[in-house]
Amino acid sequence: MNRLLGCAATAAAALALLGGTAGCGAGPDITSPRLEHAIGPTFRNLFVLQQTELHGTDNMPSPDTWANCAKGGRKSGGSGPGDDWVCLVHWPSPSGITQPIAYEVNVQPTGCYRAQGPATLVGQQRIRGADGQQHTNPLYEFDGCFDTT
Repeated sequence: MNRLLGCAATAAAALALLGGTAGCGAGPDITSPRLEHAIGPTFRNLFVLQQTELHGTDNMPSPDTWANCAKGGRKSGGSGPGDDWVCLVHWPSPSGITQPIAYEVNVQPTGCYRAQGPATLVGQQRIRGADGQQHTNPLYEFDGCFDTT
């Protein structure tokens, strides 16, 4: 009888452990819409910061700055963590034309990510600000996290 209770307790503990880790951001909880909702607003905020550093004022992009993200590789299924995400961030250039910028994105199972843009479009890692000082370019590489539940 004690052995049966011990097995039942072990099985219950294993089920509790599995249930407790199911929502920890692994696999299908990393989706394009969740990443897009994180990247778009983060880019918009960092663009304003970059413009303030470069020009001493912000040239706020219109609220329609958005991102389209896709996971690469045929076996990926379009979701899940990995270093094969690409997000096209669409933003209105100073000329008023909406332009896409492709960011390579590495997404962790926790929902945290690191995005790196092309220096030819977003500038080098270090930029000279309106104050004459060198600053880290906020659009060159940025990271953040999003909710995976």
